[in-house]
Amino acid sequence: MWRIGREQGDPGALLGAWAVAGTLALARFDRVQAYGLTTGEPLWTWRPPGDEMIAHVSQDAPDGVGVVLHIPRHDGGDSHAEHVRLTGLDLGTGKVVWSRRQRADGLGSVGGHAREVALGGGRIATVRTPAPAPAADTEPTIRVLDARTDTLQWERPLPGDWGDVSVLAARPVVVSAVGREEGAPHRLHVMGEDAEQTIELAMSHEGFGPHTAVVGDTLAVELVPPHYDDQEDEGSELRVFSGTTGGSLWRWHSTYGRTVFPLAHRGCLVVLNGYGDRATVLDPADGRVVAERALPGYSHRALLAASGDCLAVICTAARPNHRVRVFRWR
Repeated sequence: MWRIGREQGDPGALLGAWAVAGTLALARFDRVQAYGLTTGEPLWTWRPPGDEMIAHVSQDAPDGVGVVLHIPRHDGGDSHAEHVRLTGLDLGTGKVVWSRRQRADGLGSVGGHAREVALGGGRIATVRTPAPAPAADTEPTIRVLDARTDTLQWERPLPGDWGDVSVLAARPVVVSAVGREEGAPHRLHVMGEDAEQTIELAMSHEGFGPHTAVVGDTLAVELVPPHYDDQEDEGSELRVFSGTTGGSLWRWHSTYGRTVFPLAHRGCLVVLNGYGDRATVLDPADGRVVAERALPGYSHRALLAASGDCLAVICTAARPNHRVRVFRWR
């Protein structure tokens, strides 16, 4: 339907995107910019107040409200400020629905490259690790807070030996962890207040991709092979697990490229193939291909956003041919 070509200069890293009724909104460190979903017409722009920058955004927008976490710009990576701020934006109008201060020490590391915080489903999931140095008998703690009120919903320790811990999603809470010993396995922990499921990665892969998608009782995640940057033409592997047992249900391989990005939409999984030039719809129960469409153009390492029958492909590479491409699925 429409596209945005290569922009002059560096527009800044894309932190996230939302597609809701009639609006496609893109978040970067200095702004959230919205376009008409079917027209590409610029609608509104929101910028964080004062000398602040956006560090994280929610992965979804319940009731059309996206949540933005912004921090003092001078803090750069890890915020040393006493407080940060969370803002709920009406994605249809760009108006602030709510905004509040949040104690930074309640969130752990919140810098733009930090993986200790995820926003989604109207809540914040964060991992707090012991400081200054973890002891052998200590465990990181997963905390889930209401994004609007800061009310603690639940917290529980992350079991097992660990080294690096990343929060991939907030609803459900999905945590990626790797043991501190060399060669230790990577694990995904799907966590709730009273339940937890652990998924262990085979040693033939380097790690889990940064994006997950949940449809019903299934969890989809890309697996990262060794020498990620050297094997662009070998395709990517999507693995789907049971959220109840943690067992592997099925796998799917792209033919080439490194732009899978699983998206849950209308009860199915939508994935990118190649360099964002083909979209494939998969049945989450068995991996059966439900539909497939060519997407004219290319978007290296893209992410997806969808609303109704509209699919947006947004490139995250530094110098794309097309920054944004929006299609109507027919």
